Amino acid sequence: MWYFAPESGTESPFTYEFTEQQRAMIAANRHAILFGGDQANGASRGEGKTTLMERQFLKAELEGTIDFSVLFAATGTKADDSLNSIKTELETNERLAADYPEVCIPVRALGGVPQLAHSQLVTGLRHDNGKPYKLVPSRFRWCGQEIYLPNVPGSPSAGFIFATRGLDAEVRGLKKKGKRPKVAGIDDPDTEETVRSEEQARKLEERIDRGIGGLGGQKRAIARVMAVTLQRHDCVSAWYTDPKIKPSFKGRRYRYLLTPPVRADLWDDYVNRWQSDKQRVDEDGNNLDEFSRGAHQFYLDNREAMDEGAVVANPNRFDPTILPDGSQLEVSALQSYYNFVAKNGIDAARAELDNDPPEEAGPVESGITATRIQKQVSGYEHRVVPPACIVLTAGIDIGKRLLHWVVRAWRSDATGYTIDYGRYETFGTTYAKTEGEDTAVYRAVLGLVEYLRAIEYETIEGTVCPIGMILVDAGWQTSAVKSACKACGLGIYPVMGFGKSSGCTQANFSPAQKKTTNCKPGDGWKIVRKSGVWLVEADADAWKRWEHNRWMTDPGKPGAMYLYGQASDRPDMLTAEQKEHIGYAKHVTNEVEVEDVLQNRRYFRERAGSGGNTHYGDASYYSDVGASIKGIRLLRPTQSQASKSSQKPRKKVGYL
Repeated sequence: MWYFAPESGTESPFTYEFTEQQRAMIAANRHAILFGGDQANGASRGEGKTTLMERQFLKAELEGTIDFSVLFAATGTKADDSLNSIKTELETNERLAADYPEVCIPVRALGGVPQLAHSQLVTGLRHDNGKPYKLVPSRFRWCGQEIYLPNVPGSPSAGFIFATRGLDAEVRGLKKKGKRPKVAGIDDPDTEETVRSEEQARKLEERIDRGIGGLGGQKRAIARVMAVTLQRHDCVSAWYTDPKIKPSFKGRRYRYLLTPPVRADLWDDYVNRWQSDKQRVDEDGNNLDEFSRGAHQFYLDNREAMDEGAVVANPNRFDPTILPDGSQLEVSALQSYYNFVAKNGIDAARAELDNDPPEEAGPVESGITATRIQKQVSGYEHRVVPPACIVLTAGIDIGKRLLHWVVRAWRSDATGYTIDYGRYETFGTTYAKTEGEDTAVYRAVLGLVEYLRAIEYETIEGTVCPIGMILVDAGWQTSAVKSACKACGLGIYPVMGFGKSSGCTQANFSPAQKKTTNCKPGDGWKIVRKSGVWLVEADADAWKRWEHNRWMTDPGKPGAMYLYGQASDRPDMLTAEQKEHIGYAKHVTNEVEVEDVLQNRRYFRERAGSGGNTHYGDASYYSDVGASIKGIRLLRPTQSQASKSSQKPRKKVGYL
């Protein structure tokens, strides 16, 4: 409270006395920092849990208690924010400078040029015995992912280290200048991926338990202090704050609303009024009650009844901003709680404010994200065929204005490399209905196929590899696409997706389906002859799932999928090439598989706020189907199964 009071000049001061919950978190963190062990605190969003942890780590280092601490966050960017917060305090806080000059004065002397830290000289009196010293190198570090405090003679924190890391990067083997971390802070480890995917959640758990847990030395295990806000009842943060699941972390969960108000009906009325206020607009669409003054006045008129029985953990949590009409935006923490409910819903309030998220009754997404796809690059250049690839396939999705296409190289174990993708204009069409759309699509398919055939996809040795199969979407302008594929010749087939997500469900992909003269069944696909043209029919849901599974497979394992390009040296950063893949990655993830536990079904749906474009995603799964037709398999029969199947000779199929 002293060092971070408003008078200290800090950017984010403590403006009120700590609440009982905040004091409990401080005491629990302090015990872990001083004596070791683990501690996990689940606090409300905005309660200051991260700030408290950062400043307790700073205190321990300045006092000479801990010589090496690491702050972990969900991503490297968030971890850097914590380190910058600590650096800002040492650079600007007047009360810290008064009592810890051996750290703050050398830091301030840099004048914003961190490169000077290595060559800086210091003069003064020793902190430990008061003896003078003159022109001694301070040799410290003030940039990067870790900072070293100044080596001022007699300083209790000379050479001490603050480091930050993202949990999306490697955490093992963190050793600097012969020192191992003594304490690790873990701030809100959950991400969108870990919350939606149990597989990713388990990987994060292993990183915390084994990776971070193994950073300590032989004599003392590293202490781990975790500050979280629960997003779901079964997320990683929930596991570590549940003493039954992770007893060593002594998990504690703190609520915002300790006791609900007696008159819940009045608060339901308040929420409805707040939401109605936001919907009141004039003829130009301008909001007539931007700050919900109607609901606010309702609360002022009925405050005594609405506050009855309610108990909040922190009565200081409300926004006292004075609005243009002279009223105060919020007048109590209870009102702020229900404003959050009105804006985000009661389930969000239970999770982010009360750390008591409800069990999910609806669909749960698979966990695939665009960022994951962007990062999964092969290290090979654009249009280079990686070693051991045996076939190239392409998929083309037909749009009114553009054709989207994807080219992939495949190894026999279904490891795939997206070596090229792009768009091709469909000349002669517009968004409005026009004459000649079929002709324009026909010509566009011919032009794109000719373009793809002309590209020389080469191996590292310079061998040119032709595209073995191209599947072209025939869901729109079917006749034109079929005619174009027939005109293109061998290896070019129209394809149609069937299933719930494609809107077409009449196709049958049963494994028991028999091969006939006009039907060649496969694994989730079949080739049928219709009107003299071979048409590939594919199980859209199954192949979209297969496509996503390739991206969710860890790099280096059979069946993983890659994009062309180089990875960044820092796992939390993206290269320029990776950033260029964002459009492609979003197309692949804009439609995501969900599992509805209550209805016991799995299906694909458009991801909320995605914008809906899935053209590259469709072209990608068409290329997957093509690979399957060409013999690429992830899971192959066992030896015994293979010997049984070989007992009967198979008739050769000539349609390829």
